[in-house]
Amino acid sequence: MTTTLARKAPATPTPAQRRALLAALADPKGRVPEYTSTRVLDAIYLARWVHEVTNTGRAAWNARLHGYEGPTFLSINSRGRAALLTEAGRTALREAGPDGRLPEGTAWPTARTLHRDGLVEYRDANGTVHPTDGDDGVRGPLYAPYVTELGRRIVTGFPQAHRAV
Repeated sequence: MTTTLARKAPATPTPAQRRALLAALADPKGRVPEYTSTRVLDAIYLARWVHEVTNTGRAAWNARLHGYEGPTFLSINSRGRAALLTEAGRTALREAGPDGRLPEGTAWPTARTLHRDGLVEYRDANGTVHPTDGDDGVRGPLYAPYVTELGRRIVTGFPQAHRAV
């Protein structure tokens, strides 16, 4: 008797998958790092959070149809960017002010999670960046969360961003 184990695509990224997707987000071309484990690569590909592209950003399957035999890599796509955010995080980043400040009503767990992933940074009134929001448990937060370049990229994508198929 043979048993077939059907692999199921993950609904949300594991910590290792999140690290790979965030590293891809930080790469100028959206490349998943080469050192990423095969298990993680398989999972994020199966979940369709990345797709295979050539060095010029063309879809690898299409390039191969036209005779391309060069190197390819996995690149994060819009689904991969969306998988990194909760609905609250997505809303906070999209509703940030023109100066990048998150909306006043953003819950601290949301801001903290976005900060952990490098999508926001805490700044004081002078624009100086701080490692935390400055909350000592008595006065409340002293510094406001502002969207980083990585935070903008997760919402808007890359200049050559690929759409999920």
